[in-house]
Amino acid sequence: MEPKTVHNDTAAVPLIHSDRIARAFVWSVWLVMMLVALACVTRYGQNIPLAEDWLLVAPVTGNEPDLLSWLWAQNNEHRVPLPRLMLLALLKVTGGDFRVGMVFNAVTLGVVAIAMMQVARKLRGRTDFADAFFPVALLHLGNWENLVWSWQLSFVFPTALICGVLLAIVSQPTLATPSAALFTGIALILLPLCGGIGLLFVPFLALWLSYCGFLHLKAVNSSPQVRSLGGFLIGATAIALCLVGLYFVGYQRPYWNPPSPGLGATLKTAAMFLALGFGPVAAKFWKLSILVAFVVLVPSLGVAVKGVLRHQSLEKHRALGVLLFFSSLIVFALAMGWGRSGLVPTVGMPIRYVLLAVPIFCTVFLVWELYASRQFRTILQRGLLIGMCLLIPVNTMAGFQWRNWYLQGMNAVEQDLLAGTPRTLLAKRHKDFLIHWWDENKLASHMQMLHDAGIGLFTQMREK
Repeated sequence: MEPKTVHNDTAAVPLIHSDRIARAFVWSVWLVMMLVALACVTRYGQNIPLAEDWLLVAPVTGNEPDLLSWLWAQNNEHRVPLPRLMLLALLKVTGGDFRVGMVFNAVTLGVVAIAMMQVARKLRGRTDFADAFFPVALLHLGNWENLVWSWQLSFVFPTALICGVLLAIVSQPTLATPSAALFTGIALILLPLCGGIGLLFVPFLALWLSYCGFLHLKAVNSSPQVRSLGGFLIGATAIALCLVGLYFVGYQRPYWNPPSPGLGATLKTAAMFLALGFGPVAAKFWKLSILVAFVVLVPSLGVAVKGVLRHQSLEKHRALGVLLFFSSLIVFALAMGWGRSGLVPTVGMPIRYVLLAVPIFCTVFLVWELYASRQFRTILQRGLLIGMCLLIPVNTMAGFQWRNWYLQGMNAVEQDLLAGTPRTLLAKRHKDFLIHWWDENKLASHMQMLHDAGIGLFTQMREK
């Protein structure tokens, strides 16, 4: 049975006529944000590897002798075999164009925004102006680092999976349809293959999928299809948990990442991370941003708890799922605080973490849609939209700071490539920009791989 929204808006009838203006507004905002993101990728993205992009050079040029070991290798704390494989496939298809990941990232975030908009519309029976929050939050140019850097597929794809699971829980509380069960089961298996970002969500989501699976298996008079879905969900849970265990076999803690100084530093860094959901502008006003974040998040957690306490049957299942998902996001923030609190005093909070904080505010939006009164949910949802829109100029300026650094470095590399600069000199001049933790000889050898494979401007490079 298809779950219905728990509130009944009389204004939602007739749907087709009453929300026409709102739909036009929301889709126009999505289109503008999408086009701007793609325009920035097209205008500023360079076909030159940056940082972890260089890890793809050997396999894409056929110089990686052990592909399986390469896929499973750690990068900082993360094993990201699935993003590595996806990015490698994209590079192979495009002949080694390192801008392909940028396009993938922008399009993926645009698709996630559409999915969020459609589920919000389904819940209330109509589109609201506030639904434009999703494309603004996901595609604003404060996300520049995630948009114009191919390697950030390793952030974008697990974030898309996480958001997809949220929407599945909201739309199909017990995952009783084949599409919902298949998506969430597959997503759960894929998450631990996406590094620590996905790994941290697995225990909570495994608990939920197991619960739904047992509901299907124990349901009275359930059909064979429903029982098979239950078995699939439990099987997916088992596979995902096995992958989590495998993740830590041979795991090595990065030497450069200092441990957390203590509980206070962990909590402070976690709060800073949550505030980044508003964009990199949060870093300019930490205290105010953290205060606003908690003013939004604490009541939202209360609304989610109220949803569990006040509803029964199918709606209670949905409320439990949403509350569990909300809890997983809070634990994720605490894990970020614990893992990065030793670094923040010296290197700050990278703006690429902005994207990772957005799902909790998307969850807040949907929690209020489900379980708050119409008046209060309208205030909260439209407040989120207005706030994010007001922050667009400042977030864009923060994104442009990364753009300026990127273009300065890339233009210098490009000029030397066009001038036929030898690879040893290229590596010496640009190592600190391109991949600072490699030595010059290693970078020069990978430049030679690109030259020999005829990829990009490296065809202009001289060997000596």
